[in-house]
Amino acid sequence: MANLRKRQIKGTILLEALLALGVFAVIASLLLGQITQSRKEAAAILEKEEVLRVAQMALQTGQDHLSLNGIEIRIQRTKDQIRVFHQGEELIDVEKR
Repeated sequence: MANLRKRQIKGTILLEALLALGVFAVIASLLLGQITQSRKEAAAILEKEEVLRVAQMALQTGQDHLSLNGIEIRIQRTKDQIRVFHQGEELIDVEKR
């Protein structure tokens, strides 16, 4: 009977250890997932900043087309309006009133 109780205690300890390991694994995977998502968001923000910097350079130098670091910016100027495009998407639209 004492031998059976020792086995039950060892089994209970093993079960608790496995459960704790499972909880740790779930928490670690959730944390790593959030870190990965945060890095992707930060990379997207940095890319947008780079595009805006290249657009600013194009505007400051008076160029209608500027390609730098793989980023292509196209500027459309009229008498009353300036429009800035990147990959066909309008970034900035400024009108004189």
